[in-house]
Amino acid sequence: MFPASANIIIIGGGVLGASAAFQLAKDGHQDIVLLDRGPLASGTTPFAAGQTAYLSVSPDRLPLTTYCLDFLENFADRTGYPIHFNQHGSLRIALTEAYLPELEAHQVAADQLGHELKFLTPEEAKELVPTLDVPDAKGIIFIARDGYVEPKSIAIGYASAARDLGVTIQTHTKVSNIEVTEGKVKAVHTNRGKIQTNHIVVAAGAWTRQLTQRFGLDMQVVPVRHQAYVTAPLVDVVPRQPIVRLIEPQIYVRPEAGGLLVGGYGYRPVSFDMDEFPNRFEISALEPDLIYYSRLHDAATTYFPALRQATVVHERRGLPTITPDAKYLVSKVTEIKGLIIAAGCQVGGIQSSPAIGRMVADLISGQDYFGLLSAFAADRFESVYSDAQLRDQCETVYGNLYLQPH
Repeated sequence: MFPASANIIIIGGGVLGASAAFQLAKDGHQDIVLLDRGPLASGTTPFAAGQTAYLSVSPDRLPLTTYCLDFLENFADRTGYPIHFNQHGSLRIALTEAYLPELEAHQVAADQLGHELKFLTPEEAKELVPTLDVPDAKGIIFIARDGYVEPKSIAIGYASAARDLGVTIQTHTKVSNIEVTEGKVKAVHTNRGKIQTNHIVVAAGAWTRQLTQRFGLDMQVVPVRHQAYVTAPLVDVVPRQPIVRLIEPQIYVRPEAGGLLVGGYGYRPVSFDMDEFPNRFEISALEPDLIYYSRLHDAATTYFPALRQATVVHERRGLPTITPDAKYLVSKVTEIKGLIIAAGCQVGGIQSSPAIGRMVADLISGQDYFGLLSAFAADRFESVYSDAQLRDQCETVYGNLYLQPH
């Protein structure tokens, strides 16, 4: 039976919305409904690389990133649902001396936490990743606790745990409007009926900006196309090899089903207005940018020569949401009481989902677990961007993600 009312409605059953549902239910909130326009985890979530990079060089963010790491390491204990966390570490590689200070800042962060971080020679790195060829790299660090997960399993795990705690999940339910009366949310209108509510969490991924524009808001977040590809099995790929992140060319490479998954930033950033797509559009139908793939592949073969002869067997692409300052958007909305936005994953929604879900719950529960909610508030932007300026700025942010200190 379709509900007529709920205390909390979450719009979006991807990894952020599902995490928020779980965290809210874990906090003891009741009468929660999670809505998704398609099946659960059917937006950008299943096309993610699922990689973690917890060792932030910003001291104030370390509690947030280490919370996410601990959550993923203990996902089954926290939710009751196991995931496969391939925790084989990561290599972060500076090809020029300009980025050595960033590697050294990671060393400081690791020392502060008492975690393992090693500087490696190019030869030592090649022992871990036989297909890697960076003989002239200026600096290479190995971060032992990084890894990657199957992204859809995370969202399904959150949703399953939320359901066990009493959350109602309604899929194939498209939100057409949010009813606001006297500055307060009143109801959500869907293709299946109207639901009265006290709180609405918009975690609608690529559709967040367009959905909130319908009731006069201008959220500073846009979807930008991100692409990766997977090769057929390669002889020298080691199943337990670490993720490789090359800073200057902004490329990441990790093992996938015996081959390599290759992705990168800055090869032709393009943002989108979701209202320009057909009404029934889904992320799985997103057209590829062949120029992007060509540039990415050409750059990657410089450091992974085996890719020159590799066969591409699968393409991945999605529309992660980007903000003008490369920070999450997790916030109440001062203009509308009861409305919360959870967006701006910065192409890191899987790894940041535990913390984003936690912060959404904090906004309703009246807490601030990390003490960072003000940094992610919707009203933090001093500049008012036109639509064209916002898209241009977010494309620039996306196109330089690896070049900014993490």
